[in-house]
Amino acid sequence: MHLTKFSFLLCLLFLGCSQDNEKLKLLFAGDLMLDRGVRIDIEKNGTDYPFEEVKKIFKTSDATIANFECTACDTSFIPSNKKFTFRTKPEWLSSLHKNGITHVSLANNHSSDYGEEGIKETANNLKQYGINYVGYSSDKNSSCSPVIIKRNTNNVAIFSASFLRQDSISFICNGNVYLLSERIKTFKESHPDYLVIICLHWGIEMRLIPTPDQVKQAHLLINAGADAIIGHHPHVVQTIELYQGRYIFYSIGNFIFDNNHSPANQGIFTSFSILNGKIEPVQIIPFNIVKSKPTSMQKEDSEKFLNEINAISPTLHLQQSGEHWEVK
Repeated sequence: MHLTKFSFLLCLLFLGCSQDNEKLKLLFAGDLMLDRGVRIDIEKNGTDYPFEEVKKIFKTSDATIANFECTACDTSFIPSNKKFTFRTKPEWLSSLHKNGITHVSLANNHSSDYGEEGIKETANNLKQYGINYVGYSSDKNSSCSPVIIKRNTNNVAIFSASFLRQDSISFICNGNVYLLSERIKTFKESHPDYLVIICLHWGIEMRLIPTPDQVKQAHLLINAGADAIIGHHPHVVQTIELYQGRYIFYSIGNFIFDNNHSPANQGIFTSFSILNGKIEPVQIIPFNIVKSKPTSMQKEDSEKFLNEINAISPTLHLQQSGEHWEVK
């Protein structure tokens, strides 16, 4: 017993492990697509292949949230009339859960690639393999409800919405910025001790900076009570903004995708540590995508990428700290 207390004291004084045990750690990843070129790489190398270099990072988080940019449904469903439709094998979802993906957003322009039956089956398959989802509900009145993640006294509500007009499925959260901001205000009024993080599918593909409308939308959501915004859809990493002391990641780029060309073959993970209801300085983990798989960056590549993001992010300054970036 004395040894246990002594060990705890050492941990508290020298390692800070007591506080670490109390923190809620969330990691956000971008677009996750398991079809087309990714399907070929998985069929060649196995379902764990895309996660080989990142699963250790995910295991250090209480929750890892990605944007699920495809469906996982039966082959008999008819695809939507659009240029690109993505579908993966439902059994492949077991590898997502096994390698640390705990939550996915379904509020995007590919969740409906196989119609309402396709997204309904996708949601059921995700649940079957132990993966939570947000941004969709079989009850359209609940499609914009948040998912709640808790640890000790730290409570976070994750909202998810798509602002892309081509999304027509009523069970996906497609609300505009004004409806979403009202939901945030209402939620914060009844849950004042909860942090709110919004996952947004929006923006213009391959554009490195957000549109003026996106900036206005982001500021409106922060002013409504959002504590951070995580964006995706453009397939590239965009501007990072610090507004009213809160982080706005307009796009964190691809995660598992078959874009092998620059800049779409670069992405970032955002790692949030929350203690006593407050977000500590966010850590950003950059990576390259090589043959559909996120891989760690060499120091020179990381510094070059960091300088590029700094150049389009005038409200903050990032600096290299080991294998990740920090806000200076």
